[in-house]
Amino acid sequence: MSHMAAVSGRADAPRPSLDATWARLAKAQVRRRRALGVLVVAALVLLPWIGSAWPEPGWVNQGLEWLGLGLMVAAVLGRCACMLYLGGRKGADLVAEGPYSVSRNPLYVFSILAVLGIGLQTGSLVVGLALALAASLIFRWIVGEEEQLLRVAFGASFDDYCMRVPRFWPKLSLWRSPQHVTVDLEGLWKTVRDALPYFLSVPVFEAIEKAQEAGWVHVYWSLF
Repeated sequence: MSHMAAVSGRADAPRPSLDATWARLAKAQVRRRRALGVLVVAALVLLPWIGSAWPEPGWVNQGLEWLGLGLMVAAVLGRCACMLYLGGRKGADLVAEGPYSVSRNPLYVFSILAVLGIGLQTGSLVVGLALALAASLIFRWIVGEEEQLLRVAFGASFDDYCMRVPRFWPKLSLWRSPQHVTVDLEGLWKTVRDALPYFLSVPVFEAIEKAQEAGWVHVYWSLF
């Protein structure tokens, strides 16, 4: 979630309405995890039969894979930066500083970049963009659910925030940050730990490529 930690301590929110929204959001988050799980399973089932149209030793294929690795590293660092501003809050205010001053959902933006990077490990730009688009549709849906909760919790201040800051893609000119932030080390470590599975895509797709080259798996579609 992008701002959920900033809601829990809000004592003056309309409690029945907020509780009902929390319950709806909890169910939506379960569906989000299931949708992402379906996306992962579908990728693991389909991608062994899909190959890159770029030759494996070629600079385009290798460049896409290295670009994907860079995007995954950037996603991990970006998610950690979000936690620097989000994790140390007491839960009574709307987080609108650091990454949250340029995008209302930077955690999801970095997650989409990570999915794009994972897809590029196939050496195919089409595969990377297709996976990123699927993930962005899932996140766009859940953001709508989250915004209902934030609007109930913060009212006009959240509406003003929505008017100033883009929903997803950053507007860097809006950046603002306090000189000091309180860091939640446990939350920061959890963010790193949860993101480490991104890098499993490197050996997984390398193994798939080797299996394709050996003829153990037949490539039915070659995509650029």
